[in-house]
Amino acid sequence: MPSYSGAAKLWNDLRRDAVSSDIYVSVMLLLYAGLALTFHQQMHGSVTVVWTNILILLLIGSTILLSRLTNSIVIRFVRHFYVIPIVYMMYDQTHLFVRLVHPHDYDHILIAADRWIFGVDPTRWLHRVAFPALTEYLQICYFLFYLMPIMHALELWSRGTVDDVLRFARMMTFVYFISYLLYFIMPAIGPRFTLHDFRLTDSELPGLWLTGVLRSIVNIGGGVLSTVADPTTVVNRDCMPSGHTMLTLVNILLAFRFRSRLRYVFLGIGSSLIFATVYLRYHYVIDVLVGIALVFVCMPLEVPVDKFLRNRMRLGHFLSPSDVTK
Repeated sequence: MPSYSGAAKLWNDLRRDAVSSDIYVSVMLLLYAGLALTFHQQMHGSVTVVWTNILILLLIGSTILLSRLTNSIVIRFVRHFYVIPIVYMMYDQTHLFVRLVHPHDYDHILIAADRWIFGVDPTRWLHRVAFPALTEYLQICYFLFYLMPIMHALELWSRGTVDDVLRFARMMTFVYFISYLLYFIMPAIGPRFTLHDFRLTDSELPGLWLTGVLRSIVNIGGGVLSTVADPTTVVNRDCMPSGHTMLTLVNILLAFRFRSRLRYVFLGIGSSLIFATVYLRYHYVIDVLVGIALVFVCMPLEVPVDKFLRNRMRLGHFLSPSDVTK
């Protein structure tokens, strides 16, 4: 009986201090652990994925409890920002499973959609107006995708507005994970491989000083190593929808909602970034259009999902009830 009471109290403490973003992360960790078990015979490292995800779940639970027991600013910071490395780790895990779950690519459909809308291949048309200074600027903007949400979150944290930090983390995490799950529906590798010769990218789209380095970092992050003979066999199937478009647009919209000091910076760089997804040959235009449309579905959808989790699981109320509808 004492052990049962202790476990019940521990669970109640966790539930009382948890927020919806914790649930979103936990669901993804458990889902990918389940996929690792399901496909353990077809993939290397399945046991590592399972134990890694279990360990992270335990660490999240520990962080939630420690934030209740201590006033340490370090613990509070970790409590609110642990989702950042988790989001990128989940991206890597997503692409362990996409080809196992859905081994067919759909670039031909996306190419046909672009040609139906525009009558041409947009990436080929844009090549006619490309020049090194523009390529350099757009490659930098594309790379800043990874930094702008962190900058926004840190600004909210510096204001001391914990409610806004939590709302931001909740919405961004939800949309990130929706984009990851949608990769399973229509895997695609993108026009830099299908409509262009990937090996000629540096010579056809040269930049000035940073383009080559930043492009290499993006390639590595997307699963492409310079030593691979055929990169189409290893590159991540992450074109449809455009996650860069989805998350950049969410960050811009939240920046204006929270009246971020950087909102016009995010708007300028973010708009350039979305254009860069096509100019730099990472995406078809249809990927971008679907990504934009999904933002206006996912952001309103997250609000009732959050409300349901609060009411159903009686999660902690860091935010006032009126904030749930914002």
